Amino acid sequence: MNVENLILNVELFYLINHARHPLLDEFFSSFYLLGKGWVLIPALLFVFMFQRKRLKLFVFSVALESLTVTLLKSLFDIPRPASMLKDVYLLESLYHRSFPSGDTAMAFLLACFFSQRAPFILKFLLFAYAFLIAYGRVYLGVHFPLDVISGALIGIFSYKLVKMMLRSAYD
Repeated sequence: MNVENLILNVELFYLINHARHPLLDEFFSSFYLLGKGWVLIPALLFVFMFQRKRLKLFVFSVALESLTVTLLKSLFDIPRPASMLKDVYLLESLYHRSFPSGDTAMAFLLACFFSQRAPFILKFLLFAYAFLIAYGRVYLGVHFPLDVISGALIGIFSYKLVKMMLRSAYD
């Protein structure tokens, strides 16, 4: 059984993907770039320059998140919505390996990492960024809700697990 075919997953996908507006199309057609892997370069440079004590936590968290996403994509090889469904508004051409969302996993990992000891407004902005990346992946038609929920959990748990394993160095 393909879990992507669960009725709630498909219905929620259509609800988000069909909530079209030209301004949202324009926004998410650009904003999604902030969920791509290149964002790790300035993030790594920032950690290296200003939070060097947390560099090991950052690198190991990103490595665990990336390995987990890659392994799950290989194991499950679930097609993307446009390959399985009709009437998908597709604003980014992707067709293979939907589960889980790597962009969402990275965004939530970054939000968790940088929100530590941050003021409330920065925490809010970091998690708003992560939620917009997740929502945008469904809005753009390239992921199911289950993919982004799983990606968010992978990002959060990758950070928390590595932090717990390295706890003595960061308390």
